[in-house]
Amino acid sequence: MHTYSTDNDNRPTVYGILGFAAYAAALAVGWLSTTLSAVIPAVAGITISWGVGFTLLTATFSRFIWKTGIARATGASKVPDFNGEWTGYVKTSYEGVIPDDALHASNDPNAEMQRVAATLQITQTWRKISIHLETDNSESDSTGATVLTEDGRWPSLNYQYENDPDPDSASSMTRHYGTADLALKTDSDETVLEGFYYTGPGRENYGEMYFVKSD
Repeated sequence: MHTYSTDNDNRPTVYGILGFAAYAAALAVGWLSTTLSAVIPAVAGITISWGVGFTLLTATFSRFIWKTGIARATGASKVPDFNGEWTGYVKTSYEGVIPDDALHASNDPNAEMQRVAATLQITQTWRKISIHLETDNSESDSTGATVLTEDGRWPSLNYQYENDPDPDSASSMTRHYGTADLALKTDSDETVLEGFYYTGPGRENYGEMYFVKSD
């Protein structure tokens, strides 16, 4: 996983709150230890350092609390939760031969661009994210990402990736780098990530991406 940037980064504020909470917890544990030691001698001297408390609180918030309703209602976290598996297709300008079993069920063989079946697996915390895309003949992994939520449109996930074709793929399928820009759209029926991608020198392909979040 790697870190990602966002346009509503309130992390300094959250870190400040967690730091204060860790300090309060350290004082509370010390006070309880002193108070209870008269009744339970075994707890005498038990303390927790600020550093340990801050580390535990930060890890808990980053892994779990950031995506809860409470965190969103208080404004502590505004970043969408992209975690999970997404299934769909990549509509590509690639002009080489694409095996039939690699094509999406909705593909139109007479269309200018073909739809390749693909799966996105996204793992995300409050600070880090990993985006893995897999098709029948290649895999790609994100190397950097940005989440935008305050531009008045749908929240978006922009990421850079490195693609590695399978060893038995066509010779025109070479390792390459690219960028994808996906908008997160949610309605009563499904949650969708859709947008476009383009590759760098060496492939110079482009196209559209469409994924629906699996239940």
